[in-house]
Amino acid sequence: MNKALPIEKRVNVEELVVYETGVMESFEGDFADVVSQESGDVWVVVFSPTGCEAMLRVLGLGPFAGSGTGSGTGNGSRRVFVATIGPTTRDHLREKFGFEAHVCAPRPSPEGVLEGIEKFVGGDLRG
Repeated sequence: MNKALPIEKRVNVEELVVYETGVMESFEGDFADVVSQESGDVWVVVFSPTGCEAMLRVLGLGPFAGSGTGSGTGNGSRRVFVATIGPTTRDHLREKFGFEAHVCAPRPSPEGVLEGIEKFVGGDLRG
């Protein structure tokens, strides 16, 4: 509330948390198990900023390079790629972790993610 306004023009605003997101306690272990079972290229699609740190840690990307199950570009011939559902998650990865996702979906939908990945795989390296 702006206290510089006259009382009759003020509007009380009450902030209320409607929902919160969090990372499941088992996420890192479960995710590491799935990633370790893959032998070919791996695409990870990130839908919100919430689990980004755990995802990067497991994959060994960004500030965790070389330390995770995914070990950056991978075991042997495996490569790990990251796509984001949109610019909010892409910017979170960039600003908080210095990590540049391979693809940012042009539209926040499964079709948008597929379009971005197809464009990336087709040679446009910024997806």
